Amino acid sequence: MKVNKTAVICLIIYALITVLRLLKHVPWFDEAHAWTIAEQLNFWDMFNYTKNEGHFFVWQALLYPFAHSHIIPYPYPMQALNWLFCFAALIIMWWKSPFNNWINALITFSFPFLGCYAILARCYSLGILLLFILAVLFDKKLKYPKTYALLLILCANTSVMALIGATAFGILFLVYIFKNHLSRKDYIFTGIILAIGAFLILYQVLKVDYFSTIVENGPFYTTMIMFQNTYVYHSLLINSLMTVIFAIPLFAYIFRDKNSLFLMLFTCLVMLILCLRFYGINFWHAYFFYIFLIISFWIHKEKQYKTYTFAMCTLALISFILIFHYPETSNARGIYDSEGDTINQYIESDELLKKSTIIHNTGYIYEMIPYLKGKSYKVKNYCSIEDNTDYNLFFIFYGECVRGNIFGQAQKHPDIIKALAGDNVFAYTEKDKNPQINNYGIIMADGYSLIISKYKCFGNHCFWKINVK
Repeated sequence: MKVNKTAVICLIIYALITVLRLLKHVPWFDEAHAWTIAEQLNFWDMFNYTKNEGHFFVWQALLYPFAHSHIIPYPYPMQALNWLFCFAALIIMWWKSPFNNWINALITFSFPFLGCYAILARCYSLGILLLFILAVLFDKKLKYPKTYALLLILCANTSVMALIGATAFGILFLVYIFKNHLSRKDYIFTGIILAIGAFLILYQVLKVDYFSTIVENGPFYTTMIMFQNTYVYHSLLINSLMTVIFAIPLFAYIFRDKNSLFLMLFTCLVMLILCLRFYGINFWHAYFFYIFLIISFWIHKEKQYKTYTFAMCTLALISFILIFHYPETSNARGIYDSEGDTINQYIESDELLKKSTIIHNTGYIYEMIPYLKGKSYKVKNYCSIEDNTDYNLFFIFYGECVRGNIFGQAQKHPDIIKALAGDNVFAYTEKDKNPQINNYGIIMADGYSLIISKYKCFGNHCFWKINVK
């Protein structure tokens, strides 16, 4: 690769900013949950856990050896892997994309890359890296068909968002295969690889009940929040108007290449259907509209990005706006601060709690679960299915689990709470989750009662004693 001083300077600045932010970042619910999956399940169960996870297995598989061995303490292996994937994606963009330095710099320092994917240690950075590699190899896909097919499978199995892009690339790949001559050996091996990949995806997708159990009701409201936060805060009208204005030069350019047009239309339409019909996507999902726009320009046949065309200026303007973007949603809290380690400190400061079992199902507790190695207390999930009651994971109990509400869970499944109750068992909840409960609650069941009384609160974090009478 040729020396690019601008690239080196930008990437050094990027690395310093993101590493310093990582040192202050406590992994939040979704990050900690992926580590817990890799730590507590064997490889086959982890693969099947897609049923409750909603994302595919590759990220957890990469965490598996670190989470099982504990050679390097949590969360450093997870954060380092994610950061390296994001950084590698930017390196590939700087040296292999057709964009000029200004465009690359604006993309590098946009919030999705600087503030989200490098910090939020989940499956998305790996997916972006593989999508960028697929874009680099797009013109050489028939020269290396087996390699390209393998990359498609890996990319598709990182996340649902990456699956959308990998599917678009895969359809284009199949079209080119049928239109061009490959050797019989390449046809056979490429077909086998793609067939295995399709089976792995279908096996996981057909098992997923995540959409019907966790995100049931209200996706349209979440989608509106996402659109209100696209460019400026809380202005659906302005954001919609800007989207239309931006779309005119962007699609005028993309329309001149059928591959770019198909990839952009396919990914945008599938994502819109996903967020409007099935799942109200959050901002870290929504940024894939931006990722797919970058890729659509990347694979365009004209590659006239050194000239300041109207379309390129529009892409630059979108990237510039996203540098200053901060999503005004409660879900942004997890990237900038966390209270998982604080709950740990609360429990360890109390002689009774630190010798007890804490039952829960709330995001705050999930953040502290990976830190439990060697602790004197235990944490169990009151939503665990009966065969897995030793797991801390969010296993669905017949789709009826109530997140963060011990009182609601006790009303729906009193037998589960009765079985978990004991002398040193406390339930954790957030104070504002049960504003109608002051100091205790009584749940009447068949032949017994559950008395849930407040033990102690630390700020917004409360612990409740459970008695059976």
